[in-house]
Amino acid sequence: MQHIYNAGFEFCYFDGSEGVNPPFWFNVPYAQWRVYKRFEPKPIYAEGAAKSHFSWHMLSGGNAFDVFTPEEIKEQTCRWPLEEAPRMRQDFTRLNFGWLGYFLPDETTVGTQPDMLEFVTSKAASWDSPISLHSSLRKFEKHPRTADNLEVIRRWEEVRATNWLTEINKETLKDGNREYHLLINEQGEYELVEYEQILTAATGSRELRAFLFNRKGDWYLLYWHISGDKKLRLPIASSRARLYKQLGQPEPFVSTSQMDITVPLNDCRYVKITGLTKEQIVDILNHSIIMD
Repeated sequence: MQHIYNAGFEFCYFDGSEGVNPPFWFNVPYAQWRVYKRFEPKPIYAEGAAKSHFSWHMLSGGNAFDVFTPEEIKEQTCRWPLEEAPRMRQDFTRLNFGWLGYFLPDETTVGTQPDMLEFVTSKAASWDSPISLHSSLRKFEKHPRTADNLEVIRRWEEVRATNWLTEINKETLKDGNREYHLLINEQGEYELVEYEQILTAATGSRELRAFLFNRKGDWYLLYWHISGDKKLRLPIASSRARLYKQLGQPEPFVSTSQMDITVPLNDCRYVKITGLTKEQIVDILNHSIIMD
């Protein structure tokens, strides 16, 4: 390992901490140190599967949790990494809000979806902590929403790199009971908005991911299909709705009638809705119909 690292590597991850003899707090970092001391030059940053007080002089962070299923990832993120983050902050380090599994949608799971990645990476950003994605090129190629999933990560990595988030933003994002979406506005600039999932949309169909947020007095629907390429009929007059893939660049509806509109249901899109209350919009979503 020494010779491999010294060939030119600058980062090291010490994986594995299960089945260690007690005292755990000593033996895990001691094993790491016996390897670490042979590295020249010392890693710019390093992580480990487990980090104790004895690891402080070696590891930039650690304690990543293994993958959670899509159906429980938000709950488990709040239960584990979000709970641990303030403790790691006390010794000037951070944990890894991974490892994030990359699940394909099938009959047993909705698969990894943009809102899930947005939830985890936004909470990680609030604590200046990284995420990690555990996947393969095959899974990226087979998942129909990979482009949207990676776009979520790209946006959050960009605001991290440019220090776009304010300290007030970070404090707000730390709340595990609230979800936020990083959108690109009509001027091509980032905006942070709080959004809410509407679980009853399309009579509660698992195929549809639907979220509402309010922006400048108007309501917006962010929606997509978990894996397919279908259509969504919404019982709303076309005069009250505008369809966007990118805000500021309206798209035509698939079709309209006097009482409803039909929009594409595949990749992430927005519908801007004017002149209606949140309750009215939720009722519209509840009566929406997914069509092939």
